[in-house]
Amino acid sequence: MAGMVSLLFKYIVFGPFQEDIKDLNRNFKTLNDNLREIRVSIDELDKRVDEHDRRLDRHHERIKDLQNKIWGGSY
Repeated sequence: MAGMVSLLFKYIVFGPFQEDIKDLNRNFKTLNDNLREIRVSIDELDKRVDEHDRRLDRHHERIKDLQNKIWGGSY
């Protein structure tokens, strides 16, 4: 009797929600995939920013050297 009640409960109460649960699981998977892609994009952007920062530092040093040559009079 308890088994019968359990089965009825399972199919009557949870039955209508099974498709919604499947949709929810698919949406979570899609969300996780999107987050993974975003993390990869952020990592790539971080690398680009680091490279640009290094280039900016080099340009800054070159400008300082040129200013020292011009203003300092040491050719």
